[in-house]
Amino acid sequence: MAKEAINEALIQSLEPIQDPQALIGELFRRFGDRAAIGTSGQLTGVVMVDLAVKAGLKPRVFTIDTLRLFPETYQLFDALEKKYSLKIEKIQPDPEKLKAMLREHGEFLFFDSKEKQEFCCHLRKVEPNERVLGTLDVWLTGLRADQSKARAATGRFEIIPHGPERRPILKVAPLVDWTEERLRRYCEDNGVPVHKLLFWEQDGWRYESLGCVICTTPIGPFEPRRAGRWRWFNGLDDDKECGLHVVKKDEV
Repeated sequence: MAKEAINEALIQSLEPIQDPQALIGELFRRFGDRAAIGTSGQLTGVVMVDLAVKAGLKPRVFTIDTLRLFPETYQLFDALEKKYSLKIEKIQPDPEKLKAMLREHGEFLFFDSKEKQEFCCHLRKVEPNERVLGTLDVWLTGLRADQSKARAATGRFEIIPHGPERRPILKVAPLVDWTEERLRRYCEDNGVPVHKLLFWEQDGWRYESLGCVICTTPIGPFEPRRAGRWRWFNGLDDDKECGLHVVKKDEV
């Protein structure tokens, strides 16, 4: 397969494809294994996998395995692999760097300061993500405009630089304008495996955004969907990110 240039002309050729399934299918047909769906097991990711399979593809799918995910997250990955007959690539942090971080800062460093939380996320999430991006030209993500104020302006397409050489990668959010309700309805109607914690509710408390097991808590009835991530920093930052999806503050 000839390597296709990642540039604005590529985006212009893809813009007219409004149907997410058709867009996902076109990207995999053009780029093959140089395209991949990245998912943490939340609704957008599992729907993208289902759409890709319905488009007649066996998509490349990866997840960043921080080694601190919920047991239900690993169970979901098993269910997805079984239903769709695929193997999810589980990209883990560098073991030596992980040992050094824990030795110097302790296992629960993310409670100490925002800087240490971001350091932990960088080692467990960002660095593994950078490694897998080194094998890709197209990164299909689960970003949606309704996820937070910082993500409200997210577009379907973005060209991002990767690595020291600043190699361009096309970052695509095929379901950017879908709502949580629409995703849940799609999963129910199509028998898509869903994370068990997304069905958990107690006295109005529920999960909507899932990450590492300690750094994720349920949200209350009137809280934004990412309030449960690193809850102890809620007073400092309303648009908390782990570093995978960098949002410029002047765009918020």
